[in-house]
Amino acid sequence: MSSRRLTLDRRHWVALALAAGLALIVVAADTVLASRAEHRVAQRYSGTEVYIASFPFTTSLLLGSIPRVSVTALDAPVEGIGIANATSEAVDVSVAGAKAIRGDFAGAKAATLRRQVRLDGVAFGELLGMTDLDIANPYDISPRGGPASEVRLTGTPPGMDEQVSVVATLRLVDGVFHLRPSVIDHAPSDADTDAVVRAFTLTRDTRDFTLGGPADLVQVSGGSIEFSRDRINVTLEPEDLSPLAPGVRAAG
Repeated sequence: MSSRRLTLDRRHWVALALAAGLALIVVAADTVLASRAEHRVAQRYSGTEVYIASFPFTTSLLLGSIPRVSVTALDAPVEGIGIANATSEAVDVSVAGAKAIRGDFAGAKAATLRRQVRLDGVAFGELLGMTDLDIANPYDISPRGGPASEVRLTGTPPGMDEQVSVVATLRLVDGVFHLRPSVIDHAPSDADTDAVVRAFTLTRDTRDFTLGGPADLVQVSGGSIEFSRDRINVTLEPEDLSPLAPGVRAAG
């Protein structure tokens, strides 16, 4: 009786091991298939990082629906801006499985197409003429910081010898970005208030910001100032997933 029980237990554990092994093989195969699709997309847009948010990928292929496809260019030199991180992201993409495997999303339908450009302290500092600019959420001091429509900026303005810290508002009016200080947190005792305000005041047309049109959102997030533009119910063209929108030239 006990030997029979041992035999049954052994078979049970063998079956579990086989099932676990099969699951690992299926997951590995699914990951390889998704990685190949990402690589093929990256080949279409050189110098980019591609992420296809879909697990299991094979299920998405069968359903003809992929939650998200994003293509990112890191530290891209863009004329009129400087160095920026740019992303194009298609959300809720309806596409034939065979096309998705080839990394071909032309003609696919996306519920949302979002273009985004992120300017860190170095990039945004160039616009203000400050080489030591620090960007932070004024209300959340954690490293990642949540999104906010106000920003704490700390840097040394041109013509000054010490750092100044201000809280400034981020606004968009008809696609034009306006940065305006609302609070001066710290400044040298002999600093001219008007000069500080001027140093942290900026107006820029966001049509220059590799978005393919005017931005509809600006916020501070994770130590960068982020501009984005959404289009709804888009039939994707090949250039739509390029992080640098058509007509935007790389510098250099």
